Amino acid sequence: MLKWILALLGVLTLLVAAPFVAGQFVPPGHVAASSMNLSQAADTVWAVVSDLGGYPSWWTDVKSSRREPDAGDREVWVQTDANDQAIALEVVELVPRRLLITQIADEKLPFSGKWTYTVEPAEGGTRVTIVEEGEIFNPIFRFLARYFIGHHGTIDRCLEALGEHFGENVTPTHVGEP
Repeated sequence: MLKWILALLGVLTLLVAAPFVAGQFVPPGHVAASSMNLSQAADTVWAVVSDLGGYPSWWTDVKSSRREPDAGDREVWVQTDANDQAIALEVVELVPRRLLITQIADEKLPFSGKWTYTVEPAEGGTRVTIVEEGEIFNPIFRFLARYFIGHHGTIDRCLEALGEHFGENVTPTHVGEP
């Protein structure tokens, strides 16, 4: 019986230690980009993408979104995700009808980063691209994100939800993959 308990403890230790050690070799930073085309006009798409307060109405990953007092000249929003985790975002740059850059404004999270949304006219509608420049501090989460979850998961879900909002079934394309 003692051998089984020791074997089980060894396996459990290995399940935690192996991803931790492997995660040490995964760089904390990553860049992931995905795009999709919609048959909507660029101004129509921009109105939805740039309305951070409206995200809960079309993206189920965002449960709530509320405006907070500005940080200097930057808008600040707190979005609560489906797991009830609140994430503060700052609008770093906004070029009307074309570009929105947000970054995480909470240094206590186990990750950080920014999203760059580009909305541009394309043949037959609009092309939307999201670039995530992220950093994951915990080596176990880095390992899981790199090898099991993928860095495109959240941005792809965002683009798919945006497509559904407009009644379109879209499949995001990963941009700049090696």
